[in-house]
Amino acid sequence: MHVGRSYRPVEFALWSRGSIVFMVLVSLCAIGVYNIPSIAGFAVPWPIIVVLGTTVSLMAGFKNSQVLARSGEALQAFAQISASSRMLSRFCCDFTDEPSRRALVYRHIAWLTALRFSLRRSMPWESMGHKANREFRKRYHIVEDTTALPDELAALLGRDDAAKALENGMLAAPLHLLNIQGHQINLLFRDAGLAPQVYTELLKLMRDLHDQQARCDRIKNSPYPRQYAIVSSMFVAIFCTLLPFGAVPVFAEMSRLGGVWSVISIWLTIPFSALLGWMYMSLDQVGESTSNPFEGGANDVPISQICRDLEIELRVAMGEVDLPAPLLPRNGIAT
Repeated sequence: MHVGRSYRPVEFALWSRGSIVFMVLVSLCAIGVYNIPSIAGFAVPWPIIVVLGTTVSLMAGFKNSQVLARSGEALQAFAQISASSRMLSRFCCDFTDEPSRRALVYRHIAWLTALRFSLRRSMPWESMGHKANREFRKRYHIVEDTTALPDELAALLGRDDAAKALENGMLAAPLHLLNIQGHQINLLFRDAGLAPQVYTELLKLMRDLHDQQARCDRIKNSPYPRQYAIVSSMFVAIFCTLLPFGAVPVFAEMSRLGGVWSVISIWLTIPFSALLGWMYMSLDQVGESTSNPFEGGANDVPISQICRDLEIELRVAMGEVDLPAPLLPRNGIAT
């Protein structure tokens, strides 16, 4: 997630430069076709371009509004996880003994760790494999790219418990840890280690954590509907391909003004078509790259930073001073 003032125009232009190159090439083709003797004057009627542009605008607006809703829901889920984590820590510190408190809090941190690794895994429909996104990813750091889940769980739980959490695979680890956490809470209550009121509140917190994990898993495992994604991208591609063929005669007419206009007028098709096409294609590119809020893109929910900040808060609440370093934004991008 970009947490600076804004993206710099140069950054955005470099990220979306593919659409500019495409529009320049199509514009050159349109000028060439317009001047071929056998089909001189070939162009797409401007009313067709207008109708296509209106349709594409509606589709792009619908897609981006839905994508923004997905991203907002993902951010809300982690905001709720943060709130529940702080409440869990407070109950553990206030109402349990030191060994139980440490076990519960560290297992919760392990759950956060397993959850973020699960959400960072690559899915077929995600856009991080696109060349522009791969290049831009070099500007920031995703901690899951350089660490391993078994090692991080072992540091929190010990080798044996970490191996048990991972024996059914990385995807099953978060749910396994929540189940073990609930089991220990039940044992503490049975052994009179928890007051009934505290036990009830802890169960509510565990239920909320289950709900938020399910919410995150649904967003991760369910892509933005592919039928709408492909229709939007196709409409944008069709419109941007036909746009220069409609713009050529408009600018060619300016040659009647005489003078220098008779030479350069038709060539103005290139910059103006490139500008309009870039606007539409960039809008579609932004929507596509934002539709998966956990994949590790520059506009995604910074789950690594959220989890690290929570780990620091929870360990400070237990009185620890040997703390991990916070994950600071790099080039204005928090991950």
